[in-house]
Amino acid sequence: MSGISNSGAILVTGGSRGIGRAISLELASKGYDIIFTFNSGGKEAEKTLRDLSALNVKAESFQVDLSSRSQIEVFTKKMLERDVRLFALINNAGIYQGNTLNEIKDEDWEKVIGLNLSAPFYLARNLHRIIMEGGSIVNISSVYGFRADPWAHGYQASKAALIHLTKGLAKELAPNIRVNAVAPGYVRTDMNRGGWESESFNSRIKKATPMGRWGEPEDIGRAVAFLINPENTFITGHTLVVDGGIGI
Repeated sequence: MSGISNSGAILVTGGSRGIGRAISLELASKGYDIIFTFNSGGKEAEKTLRDLSALNVKAESFQVDLSSRSQIEVFTKKMLERDVRLFALINNAGIYQGNTLNEIKDEDWEKVIGLNLSAPFYLARNLHRIIMEGGSIVNISSVYGFRADPWAHGYQASKAALIHLTKGLAKELAPNIRVNAVAPGYVRTDMNRGGWESESFNSRIKKATPMGRWGEPEDIGRAVAFLINPENTFITGHTLVVDGGIGI
């Protein structure tokens, strides 16, 4: 692969901004070469590439719509054809839809399930053969994989199913590959900017969170780094909740 070491790179989906960017930078700070995907925002992807390179690692990006099965197949074929070994696959890319039962359109439901659940499955199925022995898959779920509100049914269902997929993959791919998940709570990202920039909603979330604040993308990056750490070889099939206690 162009400039990427075959000694164990990390693939982060949705790695150009938000939680994905924080994960990429955290793992690069540990010395890992980074491959990341992005769907839109070429300038953000270029900035992330520059920031990764500044950490003295090799980095490469691919523009892929992971809600498209055909684009997943093209992308994974490229990965398989290149001389690269992965130390970890981080399934981070996701989308939120907040519509109620009578409002959600068929195409919205299908896109949410496709990106949040089907894409991690297809990527794991297609790429687990190039993950090194002792490597990891980490799926980014959500605290809403455990709780539910009367809206966002596709989002909540996809994140709950992703937790169960994590457990099944952990059993099948053991002992060579560990599979875990991270379930963030409310994190300050562009995806939910409307929430944390709203004074009333921001205050409500802080009051409901025992730690008294929103999460930062870096909180999730550090959790992922913990789970893929080679010293933690007895942790698999686990979902690490990083929510400041809001799910208690």
